[in-house]
Amino acid sequence: MVAASVLFGIYGPRMQQRGVRVGGTPLADLIKAVSRSAASYSPPRSNAVVDREEEPTNPGGSVNVGASGSVRAAIKDMAEVLGPGVEPPSLLAMDLVLVGSAIERNLAGASGVRLVYESDRSGDRVFVFEVRDAMQFTHFDSLGRYLPLLSGTRIEEELELGPTRLGLVILGFDDRATVIIAIDVETAVDVADAVRPVLRPEESSVESAGTELS
Repeated sequence: MVAASVLFGIYGPRMQQRGVRVGGTPLADLIKAVSRSAASYSPPRSNAVVDREEEPTNPGGSVNVGASGSVRAAIKDMAEVLGPGVEPPSLLAMDLVLVGSAIERNLAGASGVRLVYESDRSGDRVFVFEVRDAMQFTHFDSLGRYLPLLSGTRIEEELELGPTRLGLVILGFDDRATVIIAIDVETAVDVADAVRPVLRPEESSVESAGTELS
């Protein structure tokens, strides 16, 4: 009885929230929107000539404004949509070069920026979407609670895009959501780790591995 009382005290408040809907846009709608954007991407012809420059980085891993034309354009796009201080991640350690960006005005009702990275060696392509106002999107967490996309949330899934199965990772930040689409889950996870290193348990109590996107 004592053990049951302790377990109920811990999980009871959480279980009471199961199935309770909160206002917002289902995260599944955002996934559909970014999937359509990724599927419609067509690389520009000048890509190989203009955008294969080296991307110098600051000590903290962010890119300098004096890098390639693609990086400068991406910084401008991100400042317009997300405000100053947010820069595209540098993924050179993964052999991924930023080759393009585009402002998306309607990603399930939210504004965002699509960043496209490519590997010179393998030709693999990775999409990173930075989307405003993460908390407007809602999802089920691993306990079945229906929650907004809180800062610290991390969701890893396999995404079916037509006949192809791709890797998907969603990261929640205070001011935005980051959605990563890659050739497989392992690559998407590696990119997510570069965008935001995995926190140790004592550093965060919010980290979530929710699996339901509806």
